[in-house]
Amino acid sequence: MSERSAPPELVRVIRDGRVESVHRGHVVVTTADGALLGAAGDPEHATYARSAVKPFQTLAVTGLLAEHELSLDALALAIASASHLGTAEHQIEAARLLALAGVDEAVLRCPSHLPADLPTLLEQRTPTRLANNCSGKHAGFVLAQAIAGEDPADYLDVDSIVQQRVRKELTAVTDRRPLGPGVDGCGAPAWVVPLAGLALGFARLARGEGRLGAIAQAMRAHPDLVGGTGCDDTALMRADRRVVAKRGAEGVLAAGFRAPHGERLGMAVKIADGAGRAAGPVVAEILGALGARVPVEVRHKEVLGGGAPRGFLDVDASLVAGLGLAA
Repeated sequence: MSERSAPPELVRVIRDGRVESVHRGHVVVTTADGALLGAAGDPEHATYARSAVKPFQTLAVTGLLAEHELSLDALALAIASASHLGTAEHQIEAARLLALAGVDEAVLRCPSHLPADLPTLLEQRTPTRLANNCSGKHAGFVLAQAIAGEDPADYLDVDSIVQQRVRKELTAVTDRRPLGPGVDGCGAPAWVVPLAGLALGFARLARGEGRLGAIAQAMRAHPDLVGGTGCDDTALMRADRRVVAKRGAEGVLAAGFRAPHGERLGMAVKIADGAGRAAGPVVAEILGALGARVPVEVRHKEVLGGGAPRGFLDVDASLVAGLGLAA
């Protein structure tokens, strides 16, 4: 695809039988060995992967801990990889990581948020750093920095030991050196990764070897810690334990899948206009074609009018066939 050509249409928003909006984007599917199985748009489209790389940021944390013969349990791995809703459980697990480092919430450098979870918000009306949807990741960084004997307060500095380890792990798992970094919404370094590299990383996450396998297993076992009710990645992992998925801001979603024939596959989507609502249906459509159980609320998202369904998000019918993935 040329630099100036528009990416293909992926999703149409249907309201009362008419196309209201169209979302374009890039999609890529690979094996864990890096073989390209299919793509729509540019498979090497470079984008800020945002929170979709959190499992690999957690990999950096566990790598530094392993050097000191330490490890994290499944709950800690899941919250470190999370973009959560700020429920009491989410905040408790993030605080537990900080306690392991011997520090408290004051060391976190992410912005203070109100909980995104409505029942929690009704009880907690004061913004806190622990309620930030990235607090688990930040707490993991703090812990790794402290265990490595460095100043925990420096954990977001690009030259800090934990961020250099993130760059190293991202390079290894994607087979590509990440560009940047920019600054993510939470204040952490935000890395630019080609979509094919992100898909490869998730295929390897699904393959489930070593420390990466422990992270994948934790995410599958605790999908509600990774996001929460209404989050596409949580719903995809709830529906099929062979799926490991992580969403990122601005229309990024990546998933790994243990296919019925035994192969581990990875896929990554970037919606060009940044609409997060469109990424989930695309990934669900691909996973369904590969034999996964997918939640209808993600695959066919409702369009509401007056509080009632008036349409749905429709993935382009030619997408799966064009990728060569139809069952």
